[in-house]
Amino acid sequence: MRKLFITLIFIIIPVLCSAQRFSVKVVGISDGDTFTAINSDNLQLKIRIYGIDAPEKKQAYGNKSKEYLSSLIFGKNITIDVQSQDGWGRYIAYVYTPEGKDVSLLMLQAGMAWHFVKYDNTSSYELAENIARGSQRGLWSDKNPTAPWDFRSNNR
Repeated sequence: MRKLFITLIFIIIPVLCSAQRFSVKVVGISDGDTFTAINSDNLQLKIRIYGIDAPEKKQAYGNKSKEYLSSLIFGKNITIDVQSQDGWGRYIAYVYTPEGKDVSLLMLQAGMAWHFVKYDNTSSYELAENIARGSQRGLWSDKNPTAPWDFRSNNR
């Protein structure tokens, strides 16, 4: 019985770990940090990009952020690495372009999103945001950019 249990552990754990990283085709872009994709079973999934918070649709740079994300991934087969699921049923995931580039990092470098420090402490994301901010790239060219979490709380 013990040998069976140990054998099952060695079979199940790798399957569970590898099941979190998979390829999807992007079929819709909701905003600068959320999109819809279809997996290999033709199931539609809503994905929220890990580590960033992009401007809301009705916020300054909301459309530009959405357009930039679209230019990176729309219609493409990409890789996602699911970390969790939020209260709205969206999968929170690291997202990679077909070339393997980190989409969160690209969005931050372009000044199209904030580093979501409430949920992430990735140093390369912090550095990318600081460089974009210092260069007044993207939303950082605005005189007084408002973080999406502040925008949401002020518009409830």
